[in-house]
Amino acid sequence: MMIRRLLSVSLLVGLVGTASAGEVRFTGEGHAYNPVWSLDGKHLAFEVNNYGDRSDLHISVVNGEIAKDASKVNLPGGGGPFGGSQVVVNPAWHPQGIVVFEGSNTGGQFRLYYYQPGGGAASEMISTTDVPGDITFPAINHKGTSMIFVADQTGNGDLYTRDTNTGKVSVAMQTDVAEMFPQFDAGGSKILFTRKQNNTEDIFELALATGAESPVTGGNNDQTRPNYAAGGVVYFDNSRDSQSWDVKYVSGGNAKVLAKSVRLPLRARPAISPDGNWVAYGFEDPTKSDSIMISKVDGSKNVEIKTPYNACGEPAITVQNGKTLLAYTALPSSGADYRRLFVVDITGKL
Repeated sequence: MMIRRLLSVSLLVGLVGTASAGEVRFTGEGHAYNPVWSLDGKHLAFEVNNYGDRSDLHISVVNGEIAKDASKVNLPGGGGPFGGSQVVVNPAWHPQGIVVFEGSNTGGQFRLYYYQPGGGAASEMISTTDVPGDITFPAINHKGTSMIFVADQTGNGDLYTRDTNTGKVSVAMQTDVAEMFPQFDAGGSKILFTRKQNNTEDIFELALATGAESPVTGGNNDQTRPNYAAGGVVYFDNSRDSQSWDVKYVSGGNAKVLAKSVRLPLRARPAISPDGNWVAYGFEDPTKSDSIMISKVDGSKNVEIKTPYNACGEPAITVQNGKTLLAYTALPSSGADYRRLFVVDITGKL
């Protein structure tokens, strides 16, 4: 059975008042998490988690460091602006500017929805007749012709694909254990994913044409949330210390540590730049928590982005009209109760 998203317990103050330079404002209560850029860098989707009964998806239109006030996405049949419980998470962008995500109303099953920014309510993407149960972890190939996701109708997490043009759903992998975090490679012919078994999580790659799988990396504890990067794969690893997370890069079977004791995002993969050469992350160490670090995946260079905030994390990088933009979340002060979302122009720093 797929593990449901857990929401912590606390009541937080909403974001109101004048925004700081580069701040992405939103209405409602909660922490900002998991910013995800559209492929052209003009929209920024992110989650707002009230650590109670809601996690909402918001979308902002961004022009450089200037972000319009974000709009909340509502699921059909509930979760309106005046209340109602909904959990809306894990946005993924189609090349045509449509966002796909998973959502659930009032404790129901997680299903996949799609939404055109500026439109009405979201629409369900796959019917329960085609795929019953929870369906999660959407990922779209670079051409937008196919989507992969995880379904739990067998009681495990199995990988399915959906053809964008025909809507046909097919089984890509079905085993007796849970597969998670699928992602297409640049050519759309391979799938990167993780498998959880025997209390460890390891990373594999699946060739769609043949159904053959091959191990990418594994070890003690968890290797999770893999993301394709230039020449290899970047992922989070806690094999060194089950209580701490490192950023690792693996290529040709050889893994190396890029950063130790990083701040693990709520649900995001390592933040890779569009060219695949850089990965961004924050630190658990409070003496370093006012910065986002960006490292070349080959380990040759580190760039520190200092901020006036605390507990910086959840980074995401895009290129918009020749500008390199970094989105991240942070506490505006050490005693703040909620995380805000910021965008900064880092053009020329990488």
